[in-house]
Amino acid sequence: MSDLKWSYNEFLAFLLIYIAHVDMDFSDEEKDYVRTRVGNETYDKMLAAYETMTDYQAFETILDYKGVYYPTPEQKQELMDKMIAIFHADMEFNIMEKGLLQFMERMM
Repeated sequence: MSDLKWSYNEFLAFLLIYIAHVDMDFSDEEKDYVRTRVGNETYDKMLAAYETMTDYQAFETILDYKGVYYPTPEQKQELMDKMIAIFHADMEFNIMEKGLLQFMERMM
């Protein structure tokens, strides 16, 4: 993605949608978690964007925003905390989610 134009809330929605899909179950609790953080309109827009991308394209998009929305260790930790929260939204933090969290921590 070369044209970085998403707002922070749009990026956050996309990131949370992406990571919520890791266990192949985008639960109602996870959907509600994202909606309450970014609003219905932003959620719908970013879910539509996510659904047009491959997993690789979505991950590359997230990395493209590294310098924009999480360039400092503090900002990175804030995003990591939000990722952890969505993993717990459905009261299950499974092995796939733990693996993705560790991977994202290294990549971000």
